[in-house]
Amino acid sequence: MIDLDVSLLGTGLMGSALAHALIQNGARVTVWNRTSAKCASLADAGAAMAESARSAVDASPVTIVSLLDYDVARSVLEECGPLTGKIIVNTATGSPDEATSLAGWIESEGARYLDGAIAAYPGDIGTEASGINYSGSEQAWEALRGLLLPIAAQSRFVGTRPGAANVIDAAMAGAFFNVALGAFHEAASYARAEGVAVSEMRHSLHLWTGKLLELLHEAVDTFETGDHTTDQATLDVYAAAAKSWHQAMLRAGQRASLMAANLDNLERACGAGYGGMGISAQIEILSLPSDTTHH
Repeated sequence: MIDLDVSLLGTGLMGSALAHALIQNGARVTVWNRTSAKCASLADAGAAMAESARSAVDASPVTIVSLLDYDVARSVLEECGPLTGKIIVNTATGSPDEATSLAGWIESEGARYLDGAIAAYPGDIGTEASGINYSGSEQAWEALRGLLLPIAAQSRFVGTRPGAANVIDAAMAGAFFNVALGAFHEAASYARAEGVAVSEMRHSLHLWTGKLLELLHEAVDTFETGDHTTDQATLDVYAAAAKSWHQAMLRAGQRASLMAANLDNLERACGAGYGGMGISAQIEILSLPSDTTHH
């Protein structure tokens, strides 16, 4: 159990889930929301309701911020007066640059900053099936491990660069998970257009998700070594298959936009001379030329 005073700004769906998890694990929680009615259920669960964001921050050494975005988070925190000696944990979704900017301001105010990118839905908070990646002050992370791990069991500290958690969030939740969901919806639309019951796909889910997990772990190892050789399917094979699948989807009246993007990446990698290597080699052609990138 946690013996600590914690304040939480923002009691929407995620903020409320975080607050309930904190209360259940013994923290003394003070909550604030611009619409105070959204704090009622938390008050019933044992939280103290603050009349203002300032009084909430003043009530505890640690404040967790669960507001819409970084601009809102900063505007609210600017109303809270001196932050000297506080630890601020921000869980808004945003960019690495936004995290760096907010961290710089908070540290200039004499506080320590942790950026938290949540890899869970509200219903997952407080369970083993949840995680939050944290970056920023390692000292703050070490001080708060006992507070933060019960909120999301698979949480971890990913680096002192404040934006590191958001990099992983954009990579995993955005570029991978969100696009993978979209790709499945695209696949289901194709099956339906061809007159095949989408329910028939259910029986293949365990096969393909299991194989996907296996290949993802292999890919991480390959990215670390840089060795893309394979004795299995090569990029040429993947590209030929993707071309056939893409044409079939188009004939069925589908936009197949994600398949088209995938095919483009595969064909570019083959055109760059990686056709005889494993599919992981396409990572070598996915960056923009140096004169077109922005930091």
